Amino acid sequence: MSNVPGLDISYWQSGIDWPKVRATGQRFVLIKASEGEGYTDPTFNDHWTGAKTAGLLRGAYCYFHPNQDPKKQADRFIGVVKAMDDNGELPHALDLEVTDGVARDKIIAKAKIWFDAIEQAFGRKPFVYSSVSFLETNFSELGGGPPAWTKDYPLWLAWYPNQYTDGMSPLMPRGWFKWTVWQYSQHGQLNGINAKVDLDVFNGTLDDLYKFAGVQAADQTPKAHTVAAGDSFESIANKYGVTVRELVSANPQLLKTGDKLTVPAPVAIPQESGTGSGSMTGSGTASAPKKTYAVKAGDNLSIIAVKFGTTVPAIVSANNLADPNKISVGQVLVIP
Repeated sequence: MSNVPGLDISYWQSGIDWPKVRATGQRFVLIKASEGEGYTDPTFNDHWTGAKTAGLLRGAYCYFHPNQDPKKQADRFIGVVKAMDDNGELPHALDLEVTDGVARDKIIAKAKIWFDAIEQAFGRKPFVYSSVSFLETNFSELGGGPPAWTKDYPLWLAWYPNQYTDGMSPLMPRGWFKWTVWQYSQHGQLNGINAKVDLDVFNGTLDDLYKFAGVQAADQTPKAHTVAAGDSFESIANKYGVTVRELVSANPQLLKTGDKLTVPAPVAIPQESGTGSGSMTGSGTASAPKKTYAVKAGDNLSIIAVKFGTTVPAIVSANNLADPNKISVGQVLVIP
């Protein structure tokens, strides 16, 4: 596996169930902290602490307005993050999306003031976040290509393909040769978030991600869990922040109360996006063909979800199931 999945969020994704998000395979998150000189995202504190509790690596970002004072924008951002007494693990980021009518050379100069202030405050170079078109049109030197000083800054690139599969790479803007994080979808859906969400991947392995963050990798020792009445593969996976696929692979037997399960160390599993409007993460618009499956003896929704690489909530939704624990042998299910 060459990429590690993550997400980025703001006010529009409030009320997140973070253990469920981590159980989908997400391992990092970039969280909006501020915008311009005067706006603080009201959900930042909850997002920051919730993501940490669930074990995701975190960075924060500022939505930049070139027509406002860059030093004041940096000061607000620094104040919001520093107030948490926890600077996170990943570099922070400057979100470059709008010109506000400011000329290209002024955008570059003002952004550099913000970057310098953040590097001084936190001790490392922030991400440059932007799209291919914005970087080529509004953040390039006259001869083409990025400002020379950006060569040492990690790139968080927005570029949205019609379909994403693990191992893909984005289209690169002229003069940029390496990306660190790729935002590949604006219309993702994840268990634990009741809204569309941006989906990202880190360019490297899980070990590479922890090295980039400069922190120790999570405990890789498997845990033991005793099955209690009412437990399901999904509920146990959510509790420990692993995916259902990981849990079922380590414990292929059916669940019975009193069973001892091995809970493996979590491994990041990217969310694949297809071209269908029913896709969990796709940003395309075409309809994907429907699959069906006839329930067999011993099946439950968790086993079926793992078999087809989908999720229990997606199957429940696609089939309008009133009770996900009640399926019958021979019942034909639509597999999203």
